[in-house]
Amino acid sequence: MKIDRPANRPRAYGYVRVSTAEQAEHKTSLRQQKVDLQNCCAKQGIDLIEIFVEPGLSGSDWKRPEFNRMLLLATGEDHPVDYIVAADMARLARDVELIVTTQGQLKRAGVKCLFAYQTFEDSHFGMLHQLLTGWQDQDAIVKASTNTRRGLRGTAEEGFWPGGTVPLGYESRTVEIRGKKEKKKLFIKEAEARIVRKIFDLAERGIDGTPMGGRAIAEYLNKRGYTRRGGKFHNSNIAGILSRPHYLGEFPGNKFDERGNLLPEDEWTMVECPQLISKEKFDHVAALRATRAPRNTAPRIVNGPTLLIDIAHCGVPNCGAGMTVATGGSGRYRYYKCNERTNRGASSCSCPNVRTDKLDPLVMEVVAEKIFDQDNLERLLGRVLDTSDDARKRKRLELQQCEERIVEARKRLSNLHDGIEIGTISARDPDIASRIKERRAEIDSLNSTANILRQQLDRGPAKITPTAVRKFGKIVRQNLIHGDSDVRQRIARAFISCIRIGSRIEIEGETAALEHGVAAVARSKGELPTFDRKWCGREDSNFHGR
Repeated sequence: MKIDRPANRPRAYGYVRVSTAEQAEHKTSLRQQKVDLQNCCAKQGIDLIEIFVEPGLSGSDWKRPEFNRMLLLATGEDHPVDYIVAADMARLARDVELIVTTQGQLKRAGVKCLFAYQTFEDSHFGMLHQLLTGWQDQDAIVKASTNTRRGLRGTAEEGFWPGGTVPLGYESRTVEIRGKKEKKKLFIKEAEARIVRKIFDLAERGIDGTPMGGRAIAEYLNKRGYTRRGGKFHNSNIAGILSRPHYLGEFPGNKFDERGNLLPEDEWTMVECPQLISKEKFDHVAALRATRAPRNTAPRIVNGPTLLIDIAHCGVPNCGAGMTVATGGSGRYRYYKCNERTNRGASSCSCPNVRTDKLDPLVMEVVAEKIFDQDNLERLLGRVLDTSDDARKRKRLELQQCEERIVEARKRLSNLHDGIEIGTISARDPDIASRIKERRAEIDSLNSTANILRQQLDRGPAKITPTAVRKFGKIVRQNLIHGDSDVRQRIARAFISCIRIGSRIEIEGETAALEHGVAAVARSKGELPTFDRKWCGREDSNFHGR
């Protein structure tokens, strides 16, 4: 806000600020502060040449954009102003250290502070008076923050909604009135809940069984007229929905102590709310998103047409590099090539180049005939077909251990997120991103294993039987040999963990993935279920083909 002025008079910048909690207070409103600053400068014979406006930021915040811009201009070599004018000390800052630092900068630049509501002597005692006032202002905001946090903690401990933006799929309703205060809880808002469930379904299975990313989901919803409370969907708010803990049936109503320090997770106050998404689906989607994230898996691998990319590796001893795809014959054919040879030259590795049109069908044929053959499947899955009392005891113990590992893995993932939230680690750190991806995949894998064990212990419709195994093998064999490239690629990534290419070709996979596939077919009506590569990663359950 620029103001015209006559020449040869003292000049000043004005600064007005309100924090969110103070918006409703008349005397500290932005409009009233501007009027008071103008009147103060007029009485003092000072030209107010510009007013810097900072709405909704705390006086203890060192990173206020307009405040820092004003300081930078005021302390410039051209000496544009003689005064900084504010309504009172609290408008300028509510932090003693910030006050001392700011006053020092301004004093060195020959700029004084003037306040509309307060008067301080231009002396040593005046400076002490300012510091004492600043300390009182800081003490007041600390006490107010402490009381606010206490109130929020008490609200959460009683199981009420602590306030803030209500997540999509819910609405807050008043369930109790205490004096002038309304106590609220979250309830499902079915019209929005259907959209939330749709988003998770698209992230897990897409339209044709292929998981969709955030941008694709947003585009799909926007084209079909879905809205986010009147607004459009974007990749960012889709990502927020897919990671919101409320949908699991509880959320942290309070994570901080009275001083604002992050508490250990076991001391958080959890508030229950209606569950919209199962834990298994939530974790599965999180693992899929982590796997497909650009920093973890290149888009050409997530969406590319090459059948074995990302699972084919060099089989030469002491190499083990991933296989990349190159072209030859002026683009007439494509072949798998050791990435080490590509980056460092042919002398770095002796792995031969293998044409994709030769290797892809060979691998599919071997997997179809040797892994998904009925007799071989029954041999590999003999453990899940065992229904003896001893087997059931083993499975109950396995289930208990698996559930304990899920709890521990969730805690480790939560610790990583806490570190990101308080700033001790960065989400952009490749090592942190990799660890988050591993934890999510681990949780998804353990959930899948737990589901299989529950299905084996229950006598429901998803029980794994020899009939289900035969049907599973038949469906997969047919699609491996006759399915389109997309289906074959999904199957390959679901059941093959590694293909090593060297003097011979070795194929490795995990029996637990087969178990999950059989369970999926047992629940299905005969169609090809959605397969996912990260079903399970148990070291004692591998199958191998050569």
